[in-house]
Amino acid sequence: MPGGGTPVAALESALPALGVSWVAVGKGAPSWEGGFWPAFTPLRSEGRPPTFSEFAAAAGPDPSLPAGPAAIVLDEAAGLAPRGSLAALVEVLADKGSSWRWQTVSEYSREAPAGLAPGEDPPGWAPTGLDAPAAQAAEKAYGAAAAALRRYQNSGLADLKALEHASEALYAAGEGRYYRVLSGTTAADATAADRDLRRHLMDVYRRIKQTVPGSFYKPFSGEEDPAGTAAADREVSTDVHAESGPGWLSLRNPAGSISRGPEKGAPADPWRILGLRLGWDSASVDFTFQLAALDVSSATPATPAGRLVLDAYIDINHVPGAGNLALLDGRGAVAANRDAWEYALSLGPAGGTLLRAIPDSAPSVLAKIPVSVDPARKTVRASVPRSLLRGNPQRWGYIVAAFPARLGAPAVSEVPPAPAGRTSIRPAPSPEGTGGPNEVMPGGPLGLLAPVEQQTQAAQGRLSAVRLPLP
Repeated sequence: MPGGGTPVAALESALPALGVSWVAVGKGAPSWEGGFWPAFTPLRSEGRPPTFSEFAAAAGPDPSLPAGPAAIVLDEAAGLAPRGSLAALVEVLADKGSSWRWQTVSEYSREAPAGLAPGEDPPGWAPTGLDAPAAQAAEKAYGAAAAALRRYQNSGLADLKALEHASEALYAAGEGRYYRVLSGTTAADATAADRDLRRHLMDVYRRIKQTVPGSFYKPFSGEEDPAGTAAADREVSTDVHAESGPGWLSLRNPAGSISRGPEKGAPADPWRILGLRLGWDSASVDFTFQLAALDVSSATPATPAGRLVLDAYIDINHVPGAGNLALLDGRGAVAANRDAWEYALSLGPAGGTLLRAIPDSAPSVLAKIPVSVDPARKTVRASVPRSLLRGNPQRWGYIVAAFPARLGAPAVSEVPPAPAGRTSIRPAPSPEGTGGPNEVMPGGPLGLLAPVEQQTQAAQGRLSAVRLPLP
């Protein structure tokens, strides 16, 4: 049975080969060789179980059709009747059984009224109205979620439990009633339908640990939630909010993000990452990290960000396992297999370092990177030459984490002041003379750029990359 009883007549050439002898539609169509389109009338009881009077009304004669026996369809998928209506209807009809005659479809076909003229498409009993902007936006969002799930399923790294839950969420989002309500073809609470559909679609992404598109947090109509919507009914983002444009992208942590201090009683805000913004051109890729606060208690003129160490791990190619899984030495965490990183940028008291992953070996230092700190804006910035980071940053994956520098680790020497009130730092040689990345205290990351759920599980040490949702 096609959704809403709206197939096209061109299907009839394929139906015999599939062994299909009948297809239910809205008002019927000519029979094809070996089968026919029986005309069905929908039973409508939107929002509550059907009653006998509604059943009798559906069985009444349709003035647009020749006289003939009634064929009634109970379409829960399209939202014409709520889930579980069949059991309620059977109970109702059991009391009225003597007044009704039951037929199989083949018996009905011998008495069915004539259908449409050849070549006409049978009309459905539940028109979708998908030309409405809200319904079109919902259809597009569903397609994006289905594509994300398909990519995950075919990645070779899908967790079967996560795949099962994500598939269930996508199935729930496919119910026709949501799209009919958004199209305005049925009387129902469009706000509630919109909210429930978006929650199902968001759950698809969350189950497979992918970034939920920021547009999913706004109604498909493009309007904000109406005034008076209960706080419990508002969908609050717990995912990283991703935006991009020509030559830039922005990743912002959700409200409610958490962090912790390096010692008991130490403030946590200096390690709470608010976001990361990248800008690029033919000369460089600029990384700007936004913090909730700077560690003023340990700041010095040479280290204006105090003991803060910021690492960004970059997955360039999306190839599972093609790169390093373990983060830099002492970080106490690993990347998920699908997010193995090829490049790492480490910024801290020892300056900035860009490293490249080497299979079965320690990462290789590519370059020392200048770092600038803006205390007023609470930002830390580094500019990497484009020759060292090629490709499209909008298609990369990012693991961003904050750590406390190891006490007594090499400091930096101050260089001439940077413009606009910023302080520039360059690293002093490391004790080993390798110019390696910043050394950190053990204990894992203190702050992450990640969905809240992953932030609360940071102690488990397995981190997933944040990515822009693919189109």
